[in-house]
Amino acid sequence: MAIDDAYYEGDQNLQFATAQFREAFGALFAAEADNWMRIVVDAAVERLHVQGFRFGRQQSADEQAWEIWQANGLDAQAMLVHTEAVKLGESYWLVEPGPSRDDPPTITGEHPMQVIVAHSPGNRRVRLAALKKWLDEDGFAYANVYLPAWVAKYRSAEPLSSRGARTGGRINWTPIEGGVNPLGAVPVVTVPNLPTMMGGGQSDIAPVRSDQNAINKLRADMLIGSEYQSFPQRVLLGVEVPRDANGQPIRAAQLQASKSRLWAFSSPDAKIAEFSAADLGHYVKAREHLIRGFTAKTRVPPYYVNGEIVNASGDALQIADNNLVAKVRLKMPFLDDAHEDMMRLAFRAIGNTDKAAETTAEVVWKDPETRSFAALVDGAVKLKELGIHQELLQERIGMSPQEIARNKALGMVDDILTPTPAPAPGPAPEGVADAA
Repeated sequence: MAIDDAYYEGDQNLQFATAQFREAFGALFAAEADNWMRIVVDAAVERLHVQGFRFGRQQSADEQAWEIWQANGLDAQAMLVHTEAVKLGESYWLVEPGPSRDDPPTITGEHPMQVIVAHSPGNRRVRLAALKKWLDEDGFAYANVYLPAWVAKYRSAEPLSSRGARTGGRINWTPIEGGVNPLGAVPVVTVPNLPTMMGGGQSDIAPVRSDQNAINKLRADMLIGSEYQSFPQRVLLGVEVPRDANGQPIRAAQLQASKSRLWAFSSPDAKIAEFSAADLGHYVKAREHLIRGFTAKTRVPPYYVNGEIVNASGDALQIADNNLVAKVRLKMPFLDDAHEDMMRLAFRAIGNTDKAAETTAEVVWKDPETRSFAALVDGAVKLKELGIHQELLQERIGMSPQEIARNKALGMVDDILTPTPAPAPGPAPEGVADAA
């Protein structure tokens, strides 16, 4: 398991422990983890929702692209792809043609521990080849090599289950079925998280692993303190160790039953001393200090980690959200390119060469910013006075392309932001006018 994958799952070996600590406690706290890594990833992923695609000059979302998206259940798969990309730096889309061009292609999200893509040294947008390697249920390892014109497939010469079900190390591969690549392009697309110019995507977990380790060590120290120092320690002076009828010292565990009773000693020199309990609040303050630095580095809103909201106004919560929203918006352009390339491959698979070659494309994202519905509608009404088109206003208040299309199909009021005028007064009842 990749180290960042392990940290996300809470599998974090205790770091920063001295040799004396390990000698005293061994592996007692080896698996102790106060896991904040999942929050780092999920806080961003939960605001990354694809709602549609636009291709070319069309103003509305592309219906064919959305049909392909829904046919492959990509609402859920996209969340997995985004999670792995944010967690590990990259994930992948794999596009494979259907049985015929009338059938939608098969699109799957792929884990970076099973897939890798080779890009052109001079242009990272050009994919030269891709490899997918996995261990199947039959115990054999499989590998597919994707080239623009050819797909080569291999299987291990023997089952690997006897070797601990590992796909790493040296494997004797046997060629199996392969053939011409019907797409004419490498069908694997890299989905990067904040890539650098000289490298690939970056994990959101890697920069704060040391902070997580420090929090874990401090929590382990606090647990040790709670075990040994969180209650008063009593010392008996001038008293012989109690013994049983056979003259054997009574073990400490047997004395526990009498700790709440009255103690009496016959020795005139008997004395009792007491050490007060340790103040564990110092650990709490130190932990809060580490978490404040942690939230600043990860741009996770404080209310995600505090676990409580006290007397916070809507404006205050929105300000606290700003850093996270900016972080999510920073990821979107790189994810845009990957999703658009994936959809172009899907159009190529069904023979729609025009859209497959379309360079102007756009992913329609759900707004990552959280605002009250009343504030959204109020803002949209003000924008309407500036002449903004009705469909753009509907997007502004959070309606998805599908909801906008449904609104049109149902034949509802054309302008949802214009109040319905009051009915005109009818003729006065007979006799009322005469009485007036």
